[in-house]
Parts: sequence; C-alpha cells; structure tokens
Amino acid sequence: MATTTSRRETLLRLLSPVIGFFAAIVILLVIVVAVGEGPGAAIRAILRITFGNPSRTATVLSQAIPLYIAGVAVAFAFQAGVFNIGVEGQYFVGGFVAALVGIYLKLPPIIHIPLVVIAAMIGGALWAAVPALLKVGRGVHEVITTIMFNSIAIYLMNFLVNRPFNGLEVGESLEPQTKAIAETALFGRLNGFFQALGWKIGDHVYLDYSLIVALMVGVVVWIVIYKLRFGFEVRSIGEAIDVSRYAGMRVKRVQVSAFLISGGIAGLIGLQEIFAIRGFYTYQIAGGLGFDGIAIALIGLNNPLGIVFSALLFSFLRQAGYGLQLYTSVPNSVSYVITGLMIIIIVVTNELVVRYVRNLRKREVA
Repeated sequence: MATTTSRRETLLRLLSPVIGFFAAIVILLVIVVAVGEGPGAAIRAILRITFGNPSRTATVLSQAIPLYIAGVAVAFAFQAGVFNIGVEGQYFVGGFVAALVGIYLKLPPIIHIPLVVIAAMIGGALWAAVPALLKVGRGVHEVITTIMFNSIAIYLMNFLVNRPFNGLEVGESLEPQTKAIAETALFGRLNGFFQALGWKIGDHVYLDYSLIVALMVGVVVWIVIYKLRFGFEVRSIGEAIDVSRYAGMRVKRVQVSAFLISGGIAGLIGLQEIFAIRGFYTYQIAGGLGFDGIAIALIGLNNPLGIVFSALLFSFLRQAGYGLQLYTSVPNSVSYVITGLMIIIIVVTNELVVRYVRNLRKREVA
C-alpha cells in the first residue's frame, strides 16, 4: 500500500507542471479573445515564431541554455533546504571574474576556455560564501543576505567596469564595457555540427560551447544528487533537517557546501552572453535570469532532468510573446502574465498533491 501511495504521489507531482501548462494556455486564449484577436491567429503566430523554421526552433534552445543553468543553480540549494535568492548577483560576479581571466591571460584555447569556466564558478561560489557562512554561523536568513548581495554585486560591477577595468578609455560611459576578451577564450559555435546532422540552422543562432557546459552541469549535478552519499545527505536535510541532524549528519557543513556549489553553478549563467555573443563584459548583461531560475527550478521539481523541460518551456513562452507582438495585436507582456499564472497554478497543484498524499498516509496508519 505504501508503494502504491508513493507511486501515486510521484505521478501526481509529475502531472502538476502539465496541468499548469495547459491551464495557462487556456487562460492565454481567453486573454487573446478579450483583446479582440482570434485564438487561431494567436496559435499560428506562436507556432510561426517558435517552429516556423529550424533557426527559430534553435533560438528557443539557445535562449534556454542560461535559463537551464539558472534553474539548476537554484535547485541545488533548494535540495538542501537553502534558499539561494542571490543567483542574480553570483552570475554577475562570476562572469566578471571569468572575463578577467579571458582578457588578461594568454593561453592556448584548449586551456583558456576550461579556465574561464572554472573562474566563473569560483567567482560565483565566492560571492555566495558570505551569505552561506552568515546563515550557518550567525543564523542570518539567507533570503535577506542574498537579496542584499544582488544589489551590491550589480553596483560593484558598475564601478569596476566604469573605472579600473574600463575598456573604452574615455571615462564613465552609459554603456561601459571591459577590454575585448582574447580570441583564445571565446566560445566557438556548434552550428556546423548541427548542420552536419541535417539541422539547417542559420549562423546567426548562438548554439555554442555554453550548451556543452549546460549539459555537463546537468549530468554532474544529477550524479551528485542521486548517486553520491553527499547528494543523499543534501536531499535528506532538505526534506527533514531535524531528522538528519538526529541521524548524525553534519547539517551546517552540507548546507554551506550546497550553497557554494549553487553559487558556482550560478557563475556560469552569463558565459553564453559574455564569451559567445558580446566578446566583452558589461554589467548590463541580461538581468533577471537568477529570479527566472527560481520559477524554473520549482516547475522542474528541483530535478536536473525536469529543469530541462521547464527551461525550454520558459524559452518557448518568451518567444511566443514575441510572436504574439509581431503577428497579432496581443502585447508581449501577456507572455509574462501567462508565465506567472502557470507558476501559481503549479505551486497550488503541488500543495494539493502534498495534502492529498498526507491524508492517504494518515488513512494507512489508521
């Protein structure tokens, strides 16, 4: 009976994102009708911008890369019962540290590229270290400290890029940037590889080495979480911290480690934009990805495999918003409304599932 309940719980948890997605689509169509547009026209616009040709589909995949890394970064901390809301600041700092390595070191590509990846992780982990130590050492809630550190990171990067590391050499600028990153550290494109496989994507689409980084992160995190003893401790502490402490687990050490790993992964989020798209660092790199990662982790149930689908879903919805704006009278902001509603529906559904399973287990005990 317990096995049946467990299977039912797993099935219901897996269904909750599906329920949330289709409920959000229904709401989208209602909004479309409310603004005077036909549902058919809206669906055609969405399909046109996302699956109209191979390049547009590849764009969905390309935009999902940093979203996936952000989701995994948040999820790793969540698994240990730690709320790392500082992913935003951690990838700003991690990207900056990686950029410095890419600018000032002269190395062959086979060494330079892995080194900037490692530097990004070190930068992100170091920025997560203070909130992690404050949490376990002084009991300061990590939500407060990480949110504060987000703002500090952005303003610190603003100062550093405008002043000591300004690559424009003309004083302060509205669009500050560092010097150009060395060619040996830039991320190459994978477009040729996919074209050779028959996927005729355009050269303007950025499918680059950051895709390999994201895949490696997902595989390694899955192995750590589900196959190693450390991962078992992380999950146990996240689910029942008091029981884990009673069982002799070093809760503080595990949580600090999870926090630092989360920050290290977060440092990788900006690699695509910095090393493949721009070729220099600016504190004006895409913002908000850290907060998107929170929603992506929740929808993906904090599982690296589930986060693949939630990251692709977020990227799809973002592109869908552009399609609605381009080809219909529906504003792009609707996509953000739909995303928010979908998250709310999924969270509510998960809570209902938890309560339902809890009642089932009470009946079993009785």
